[in-house]
Amino acid sequence: MSLPSVNLNVFTNVTSGDAQDCLVPEAIQSFFSCFGQDPGLHVVTRVFMDPKPHRDNAENWIAAIRARLPGVPLEIVRTQGLVDGFWRSVELSTSEYAVQLEHDFVFLKSRIPHGLKDFMAAMQARDVNFVRFNKRRNVRYGYDLFLERDDAEGLPLCRISGRSNNPQIINVPYYRKLLATLPDLDALGLEGGICRHAGGGYLYGEPGWPKTVQHLDGRHVRAADGFARALWLLRERGLRGLQRPAKTG
Repeated sequence: MSLPSVNLNVFTNVTSGDAQDCLVPEAIQSFFSCFGQDPGLHVVTRVFMDPKPHRDNAENWIAAIRARLPGVPLEIVRTQGLVDGFWRSVELSTSEYAVQLEHDFVFLKSRIPHGLKDFMAAMQARDVNFVRFNKRRNVRYGYDLFLERDDAEGLPLCRISGRSNNPQIINVPYYRKLLATLPDLDALGLEGGICRHAGGGYLYGEPGWPKTVQHLDGRHVRAADGFARALWLLRERGLRGLQRPAKTG
């Protein structure tokens, strides 16, 4: 009998001309730190990479991913944007469930006491096709226009009104069927487009549950996320990893 499996799909673009800014390894390491101890679970890992905007640094980006993930078998698939990457991840996934993870999010292990097999069993039993991990406390906010506790026993979930492309577990056959019915996916977009057509979903945790993922903001836009990124890299890579080599020439 084959092992139960899940696809880990990670999405990135080359956000910088400096490969030290690549956060893909942190995202993947956090996944395995959080869920890698699930016994008897086979994980198929793919990185979907859009070379824009720093196309000349794409090969260095790939090298940085592989160098900082020794021993992790993974496939790198070149894409043309997030929607193309999302569609191809669904198309290539061979498991019933997939974890969809953007490159600058990390899982907070101390706040996720359940294993992936718990998630998959609950999703199958309750006919759930989307569970999101929240980057904030579980309260009504933004696209979560309503939030109510799911009363089923087992994995704690909340019903929510919308979806986003934040870290999530999806039912692959559902999304494969959905995407096949939608015309011009690039024009439609993901958030506000594909997510809007999919409708409401579920959020991991009870109402008020603390955030379960941390946004490290790969674009260096949000000051609070930048502070979190610095602390995370300090712990994960060490002080030496934060120091840039002096330029020569």
